[in-house]
Formats: sequence, C-alpha cells, structure tokens
Amino acid sequence: MSKTNSIDAAPSTSPFSSERFKTRVAENFASQPGANVLRDPEATLALLTAGEARPGGRSEHRLLPGSDWGRPLRLRPARRGGALAPLLGDRFLQPDRILREFDLTLALRRTGVPVVEPAFAFGHRRGVFWRAAFASVDEPASFDGRALFEGAPTDARLRAAATAAGKALRALHDAGVLHGDLHLRNLLFSSAAGAGTKDDEQEDLRCQLIDLDRARQVASPSPSARMHEWMRLLRSLEKNGLTQRITPRTYAAALSAYCQRDRDLRRAMWACLAQERARALRHRLGWRIGRRLRLAAPLLASFALATLFAMGGCSSEDAVGPPPEHARFSLFALGDTGRTRPLAALTEGQLAVAAGMVEEASERPITGVVLLGDNFYTDGLDRDTLVPRVRENLVRPYCAMLRLDGPRSSEVESACSTPRSERRPVPFYAVLGNHDLELPGSASLQREAVPAFVPEWRMAHGLAESIELGHGVSLILFESEPEIDDRAAIIHALRSAIRAAKGPWRILATHRPIATDDLGTPWLGGYPSFVRDAITAEGLPVQLVLAGHHHSLQAFEVETPRLLQLGLGSGSRAEGPLASPDHPDLRFSRKALGFARIDLVGTGTEERMVTTLMQTSSWPALSALQSPRAVARFAIDLTGSVVPTSD
Repeated sequence: MSKTNSIDAAPSTSPFSSERFKTRVAENFASQPGANVLRDPEATLALLTAGEARPGGRSEHRLLPGSDWGRPLRLRPARRGGALAPLLGDRFLQPDRILREFDLTLALRRTGVPVVEPAFAFGHRRGVFWRAAFASVDEPASFDGRALFEGAPTDARLRAAATAAGKALRALHDAGVLHGDLHLRNLLFSSAAGAGTKDDEQEDLRCQLIDLDRARQVASPSPSARMHEWMRLLRSLEKNGLTQRITPRTYAAALSAYCQRDRDLRRAMWACLAQERARALRHRLGWRIGRRLRLAAPLLASFALATLFAMGGCSSEDAVGPPPEHARFSLFALGDTGRTRPLAALTEGQLAVAAGMVEEASERPITGVVLLGDNFYTDGLDRDTLVPRVRENLVRPYCAMLRLDGPRSSEVESACSTPRSERRPVPFYAVLGNHDLELPGSASLQREAVPAFVPEWRMAHGLAESIELGHGVSLILFESEPEIDDRAAIIHALRSAIRAAKGPWRILATHRPIATDDLGTPWLGGYPSFVRDAITAEGLPVQLVLAGHHHSLQAFEVETPRLLQLGLGSGSRAEGPLASPDHPDLRFSRKALGFARIDLVGTGTEERMVTTLMQTSSWPALSALQSPRAVARFAIDLTGSVVPTSD
C-alpha cells in the first residue's frame, strides 16, 4: 500500500497585518522590490488592476513584471463559484481560504509536490467583505487540460499528459492532501526539459496542480478518497464531452503512473469503483436535467418577453445596440434618486440603477454625472440627517464615481464598498427637485454642506448657471422649483445663463420637464412655456434638455424651440404618469428604472450628440445578473434636430 508523508509549514513572512489587511509572502520573494508594496493595503489592492491582463479561470489574471519580483508573477483574484457567484463575485466574509491555500502550496512545493511556485497572497477588507488574491510564478509556456484538448492532441500526447497527471496526483496524495476540485483547468502542463515535439511518441510532459483553495490535509488518503479524486477528473472530461477522445491505453497510462506498481493500492481503489459509478450516475442525471432546462430556456424567455410586452415592458426599441465607442465627451444623467427604504440592499431601486451606471462606466468611461433633483426624498436635508443621508443616497450608491477627499469625507467614506484603487471619480452636477425643498435650509445644505463630503459636487448659484465642461459643451443648471410661478424671474435667469454659455453645444438640466405638464399631457402654460419662451427669446440653440420629476424613461422631439428633451426621473422608482399616447412630440416612453448616457461623437459638420436611454434591473440583488441595456437612442445635430443614428 502507499505511504503518506507529512508536510511542514514552509518559510513565509507577513510584512503587514491588521484587522483589515492580511498578507503572506514567500521568503525568497520578501527581499524583492515589489514586496514593499505589500506593506501598504491600498497599494496592494491596486495590484488587482496592475500589469497586463491575462485570461484566467473565473476571472482575469494580472501579469506582474519580473523587474519588481525577480520573475514575472501571475496574480489570481479570488472569486466565488456556484450559486453565490453572481451576487457576491469577489467578496468573501473571510480571507482565510486563500491564505491557507498559499501556506499549503508553499509547503507542498518545499516537499517536491509539483505545484506552482507561490510568491505572495493577501486579503483586504472593505466594510463587511474581504477581497483576496494569490500570486505565483508565471509559467508562460504552460497550458491547462482544457487547452490541451483544444489543440487537437495525438494519442501519444494524451498518454504523455495522462502519465504526468498520474504522477502529480500521486505525489499530492502521498503528501496527505486531497485536491477537492480536480478538473481539467486545474491541471497545468508544460514540456519537460529536452522533451520532443507533440508528435513525438517519447514526448515528456510535466504536470503541476493548481488552485488548491479547496484542498484539505488528511492523515492518510484512503483508497476511496483517492478514487473519488480520479472520478471527479473523469466527470470533468465527460461534462466537456471529451471522454470519446480518451482511449483505453490512455486510461491505463494514468492509472499506472499513479499506482507505480503498487498492486495492493490498485486493488483497493478498484474495489471502490462501484460506489463512484453510482455517484457519477447521480451527477449525470443532474447534467441532463440542467441541459433540458437550458433547452427550455428560449421558450421560457419567449414567455417572459411576451409577458413583459403585455405589461408595457418591452418594445421593438430593445433592438438598440451598445452606446458609441470613442466618444470625446460623455455624461450620465438621472433624477429622483434619493429614497430610503428598509432592506435597501434587496429592494432599493437607486442601488440597482447605480450598479448599472458603475458597470456601464467601467466599459465606456464618462466625464460627469448630472442629478436632476429630488436627490433626498421625501423632505430634503436637515442638520440632523445630513451625514446619514449623504452616506445612504450619495456615497453608498455612487462611491465608485466619487472623489472622497474633502474635509468631512472621513465621516461618510465607510459607506463606500469600492476600494480607492478602483474608483474613477468624476464631477457630479445637481439641481433641486420639489421634494428637496420641503425642509427649511435643505437647499442651502445641498449647495454648501454636501461639497465638504463630496468635493466635486456642483450646483447653481441662483436660479441658473452655465458651467463649461470642455469639448464645446456647456451645461446649464436651472432650478425649476424655487420660483416656478415667476415668469419674469425664470426668463431673466435662463436668458442670462444661455447667453453666458460658450457652446456650441448647450445642455439644460432641470427637474421639471418642459415638454409636458405634470400629468404628462401636451397642454402647455405656466412653467413649461416660461422655459421655452426664454430659450426662443435668447436665440441661441439649446439642443438637449434633461429633466426628472416623472418617474420613467421618456424622450420628446420638441419643435419650438427645436430640441430633444429626455425624461429621466426613474433613478430609484418607476411609476406613472407616462406621457399621453397622443402627445405629438413623444418619441419614447417606458415605465422602467434607468439613466441616460450622452456622448459627443464625430467632428466638424458630422459632430453629433448621441443620447442613449439605459434600462437597468429593478432589484439590487439582480444587478449582477442583468447588465444595463440600451432601449432607445437619439442623435441630435448642432441645430437641435434629431437625426438618424447608426443603429
């Protein structure tokens, strides 16, 4: 029978540890220049986006340069698998698994078990959750078991791989360790020194075992446990439809390399075969049920789409493609965001919309965000609620896009779950909504106190103010609510701001729409007419109006003055009223959560402002499963005319 060798802890150091940060580094890497980074939690976390991206298993790996570490390293972020993966991704309650994997891998390497050479590992806590990563020496000429089959290997090459895998697994088991997650991607092959080509019958391959995060040490692996690991690998072949590629000679090569003429071990393992076959049958049944569910998915999706259509949730507009690439200037806009609800992490629409914005910005960066009022439901701000409301309605949802280095940022930054190294701060431009004015002093708190927490928070001084954003874009922040019935004040303030805007592109941001009244009808009088009269009287084009108030996604092509108005008041909830179907200017309407993306593309006479309405999930818990999708797109030229898009 086989014998088991115990493994001792290998030498490693922990250059910095605290309640929020834990590290491990192998002694032979501790003196390298790159190890200095491991003393700084934020600098260490930045490694997750450093270096060159390389394909990995559950997530992208990063290639760290050899100049910092003596040899190039491959950094593997820890990510969840299984049912929790879409919800938690790379968040863990503890970093223990990856630190334990590092210690075990280092110890196995020291005893001669063929595993990758570990360099360092770390865990970093932000709020409740930890993020972790494992770095090992990069093996540039290696390939995993899946890639082996994708390369159309000969039978000789497969037998060489089976022999190498058998030897590697035997060494692991003899060290008293069970892998726990043995599948094709966790076998790393490379040509041994002096090996022939892949067509050479005498080719010699080397196999390393990787991803030991589920490995466990045992006193002496039983024949049943050993056979279970082999059958797990066999199920991986079957699940990938590769069993027909394996000949009996290949299976025999693997088992012979593993048993190493130990006939007692071979007999004991074969005695466990019936039990493992029964387990394989259960797995096979599960796969078949899963396949049938996947085959039924198109029918289920069709039913769901039909249901959504019947509820007014779907239309032909869903055929819109992704927003344009290579925009010179980009904004997000949304309104009516600032609610507070019990169990917000499960139910609050603002968090779902914000998650969609962060995802979209990570793919196509932006230069600013415009908030269109009702930033703090239902009554605005007061001194007693200032800090918790800034935490809940600004920092928690949008922190990935916020700069938090103001004089009072430390009071709210703990609400941010995004590490500093991953934040991409942009300015936030805001106007007031009717609900922001309910409490005395709420308006002044938003203008004067919020910037102490969020330094790049900008609001108008007075009723209207023009801000130059660059690239020929002027943003006019207009406060519709304080003097909503004062025609003279509105026209004077707006004309002054329009005149001050350099343009040639002018975007008007306001809370209350100008294309409809409060009920969504085309009747115009009072406030909407005041605004349109001011734009017409000044004689300078205002090509785009962004408005909130109505909790939906809408678009109106206005003739006088000529412009496009987007209704974007569904930043936290979607409800009526929608514009009346007979509204002559209505071009799109949907009761759904979402935001708008505004991109400046083209040059010269072909320059266009392209606006895309993005619909998001309604539930934060589903945001990881449902990316924001473009549901409508409109392009405008410098005259404010809606022109055809490329979609």
